[in-house]
Amino acid sequence: MKVKLTDAKVTALKVPDGATRIEHSDAECRGLSIRVTPSLKIWSYAYKVGGRMRRITVGEYPTIKVEEARELVNEMRKHKRAGTDPAAQRDRLRAAPTAITFDALCTAYIDHIKVRKSSWRNDEGHLKRPRDKFAKRAAVSITKAELIALLNEIASEFRVSANRTQTTLYSLFKWATARDSVPANPLVGVEKAGGKENAKERALSTDELKAFFTALDKSDSSDMKRRALQLIALTAQRPGEVAGMMLSELHDLDGPKPHWIIPRARTKNKKAEHTVPLSSAAVRLIKEALSVPQDEKPGANDRPVFARNLTAANTLARHQLSSVVRDVVTDNGLMAFTPHDLRRTAATIAQSVRTPVDHVKALLNHHDKGVTGVYARWHYFEEKREAIMAIEAAVLPLMSISSCCG
Repeated sequence: MKVKLTDAKVTALKVPDGATRIEHSDAECRGLSIRVTPSLKIWSYAYKVGGRMRRITVGEYPTIKVEEARELVNEMRKHKRAGTDPAAQRDRLRAAPTAITFDALCTAYIDHIKVRKSSWRNDEGHLKRPRDKFAKRAAVSITKAELIALLNEIASEFRVSANRTQTTLYSLFKWATARDSVPANPLVGVEKAGGKENAKERALSTDELKAFFTALDKSDSSDMKRRALQLIALTAQRPGEVAGMMLSELHDLDGPKPHWIIPRARTKNKKAEHTVPLSSAAVRLIKEALSVPQDEKPGANDRPVFARNLTAANTLARHQLSSVVRDVVTDNGLMAFTPHDLRRTAATIAQSVRTPVDHVKALLNHHDKGVTGVYARWHYFEEKREAIMAIEAAVLPLMSISSCCG
């Protein structure tokens, strides 16, 4: 029976008494049908090859909704028109002894997006846990159930991180499907493991900040991660921007106007570079980080400020800061928060001492989307500096003297 399927119609489908299954074809997508049994609803795609009918399973409803099933079948139809039998392709990839490993697939994907996506390091970070788990497995052998289990495990610790990981995995498998490394994207139609994300409004109190910094100093987290988290609170900048700070971005550290210029490619809006005045405490943290010896790579003329390790020129990953905060919060019974909440807290502190809203927006890089904001590097510099000094005056006493200014 052929009907225009909708999610409401598929949800309502039931097997009549005395029957073992029913099947409905979709009037909107040739070859797509839903088979319904008392316990399952399965999508399939039927097509002809050499005059013979073939059928390939697309996935289960409601994991894969109607529109997503159509999208998958339309993708298979494109391959078929190009001369590739979808079922044969799936079988070949699963049986291939030289099938690409998940780790190799991730490496190829990162190399692909490096020249197309300025935030590729975030994707690389979000793939770390999946790579640790599936590294040597053939990518084609990894099932939807295994991916969902991993994402749920991440979500039990950090919901937002689970959602970011899921988005990155979805993009990875979509790319891999297009290059015939896997037959289909196993995450199509899978709801976000971390659930819906609501706008955050968390700002820490003075007591909470002091308790966190005290606990952070006593934790086993590395000095690099500790300094990076402290710098977020002192500069009100995004955790990813702080974690990715490079020496070449820093200017006049020993002069009267030390500042940090975040390149346009590393800002969230990608519109213009962002200049951040630095307080004396921020400069001290940066110099402490830079004083740690690193192995130099031949020909390298730059280096991370907050290095991931001492043997490679890699910056800290954003998720590493989240892990530190989560561990410190859990181990010390503190109310949950994220590294981004330190940025929001710093901005709140600046506003609490009556720093004009426009000046705080400028410091947060939420200001001036027009021509002035794009071309005037020093726009609002002194005003941003006043906001930075107000933040330092409130936050510095909450940090241990030895960790910041000893």
